Amino acid sequence: MNEWKYDEQLLTYKKIKKARQIFRNCIVYFVSSIVLAVIYYVIFALVIDTEQEKQFKKEYVYLESAYDSLSMNLLKAQSVLEHLKYQDTMIYRSIFKTNPTESDMAFETRNFNMSSVMGNYNLVNMTSATIAQLVERVNENNAKMEAALSKINSDKTAFRNIPAIQPVENKNLTYNSVSTGMKIHPFYRIPKMHTGLDYTVPINTKVIATADGIVENIVDDAAKGIAIYINHGNGYKTVYAHLAKALVKKGAKVQRGKLIALSGDSGLSIFPHLHYEVWKNGKFINPINCFFAELNPTQLKTMLYTSSNIGQSLD
Repeated sequence: MNEWKYDEQLLTYKKIKKARQIFRNCIVYFVSSIVLAVIYYVIFALVIDTEQEKQFKKEYVYLESAYDSLSMNLLKAQSVLEHLKYQDTMIYRSIFKTNPTESDMAFETRNFNMSSVMGNYNLVNMTSATIAQLVERVNENNAKMEAALSKINSDKTAFRNIPAIQPVENKNLTYNSVSTGMKIHPFYRIPKMHTGLDYTVPINTKVIATADGIVENIVDDAAKGIAIYINHGNGYKTVYAHLAKALVKKGAKVQRGKLIALSGDSGLSIFPHLHYEVWKNGKFINPINCFFAELNPTQLKTMLYTSSNIGQSLD
């Protein structure tokens, strides 16, 4: 049934369109509901945190604190490492009167994006544990360095008596060498123990003392030719054989790096060379193992490899 409404201006009745009114009311109600829902959501989001948001906030606070702690630990480790570097330099200067050699060894490193395979908590915990282990190891090495430096300062003479350099100028390893061990003798053609290191240097190459010491003897015999024997103390002795000329006298005091002779081809030698020996407490050792003050690890490895693969000695 239709409803009528009187229009006072037109002085007539008009039908009321009820359906249109209902639709209009629905639209108003719908829009009002959406606006109200948005207002409720904004208020809820600003005032009340969800469980996930609470967890994120806790994690953020933890990570912020953890990263601050990691930064402090890294700065501490860096400071200690710098101190270790300084101590290492002081030790080299005290023993060898020179700066440490730079190693040519290359270390392969891998970079992993750990955050892609573990949560932030695990990542921070793992990093914290790694830095803690690093700091612990650095502190241990620092204590060892302190002890070594203290020992050096208390007895610097003992370290100057270690044969720690090559007897000839050979930093670039330009001279081939034959190491200790069983080698074919060039004259007897049988395996024979070789107790030194042979350098294929030209005649009259400068030969230097490898450590501080006293010239114990100078001989000229059929086997070693002209040879110089130096006693360095602490059980160390060195021999320089097949020389062309000795430039020091028996009983003379020598220092590491001092010119003591010229190389030659005297004695039982198949080719001009220098035969160099290092003895410790009456037993010969491979001289290459004593060149740590002059050669870096890569050079020492190369020299050991090439010299040990030569099957015949020069004397």
